[in-house]
Amino acid sequence: MDRRSKEKNFVIFSDSMSSLQSINGLNLDSDLVQKFLKDYTILAKNGKNIILCRIPSHVGILGDEKADAAAKSALPLPVTRMKLPATDMYPRITKLIFDEWQEVWNCCAGNKLHAISPTVGDYKQKTWLSRRDSILLNRLRIGHTRLTHSLILSGDDLPECGTSQCPLTVKHILVECVELKDVRNKHFVASSIKDLFDNIEAQKIIDFIKETRFYKQL
Repeated sequence: MDRRSKEKNFVIFSDSMSSLQSINGLNLDSDLVQKFLKDYTILAKNGKNIILCRIPSHVGILGDEKADAAAKSALPLPVTRMKLPATDMYPRITKLIFDEWQEVWNCCAGNKLHAISPTVGDYKQKTWLSRRDSILLNRLRIGHTRLTHSLILSGDDLPECGTSQCPLTVKHILVECVELKDVRNKHFVASSIKDLFDNIEAQKIIDFIKETRFYKQL
């Protein structure tokens, strides 16, 4: 329901009696009920009139009615202790980890890797690439290669582009170098590193590197 809608009156139909009872009873133990009540309050303050209406389900369907009757007969029974496998918690744990990871990563907007992949966990390795090409592609994605960063260990000077006399970086090779423009346009056109890795096929990037002198150096 869009709070910007010009409509004022709304009816929400549900066949879940338990959900409606939880909302009516203000069952704050439920995250969904809390979220609904929060949204309901905001919409009400914006002048929206919302009515909840139950629509009976399974009426007239013999098998479903028996299933409903069996389920309802269990409601008054005491809750028993039941051991659940730890694997049932994996989805919730995974989501919590990714949410916290994303929160930390969002604080690294100035990091050059953030510009390439602003969302954590969404990159999938291209399994059809050879091992050598997979390694090369990952090096290009993070911007760290033997050619551009070996100086950290060797103590050599920062490599420079022979044409523009500027630092030789992965970004320069892939999207900036004028000398490589014709070869680059033959395989792809990209305005930025993020655009390149988001929208260009991995094989085209590899083919471009192979056609330059950098394939065995990166």
